[in-house]
Amino acid sequence: MLMNPEIINDDLPAKRERSGGGRAFHSRLESFVDFIREQRQQRRTWQEIATLLRTEKGCAITFQGLHQFYRRHLKRQARPHWENEAATSPQATVNPSASTPQTTTTETDNPYRFNKLEI
Repeated sequence: MLMNPEIINDDLPAKRERSGGGRAFHSRLESFVDFIREQRQQRRTWQEIATLLRTEKGCAITFQGLHQFYRRHLKRQARPHWENEAATSPQATVNPSASTPQTTTTETDNPYRFNKLEI
């Protein structure tokens, strides 16, 4: 039995070409981080904060989503990010004339070192 390849391929969905780029995702809660922090410092529950966001700020979110967002936000803030470091830290300059001499490691420097150097 012979099959016509044109008929077989007609049922397959068309492959989408991947296109990179576009705008990065930003949560709608990012603009309310300070508000959420203030409410948590006032000992409000996630349910109460979600209700306040819905009524006062017009941002409908469940308390589970709010808690997950804030937990991820704190986790991201704890890690250093190369863009933030480049913006805040001044450029480090190296002065070759002011270089410090290299020190050698002895047995007393690190008692847990396996390959101890003899000087």
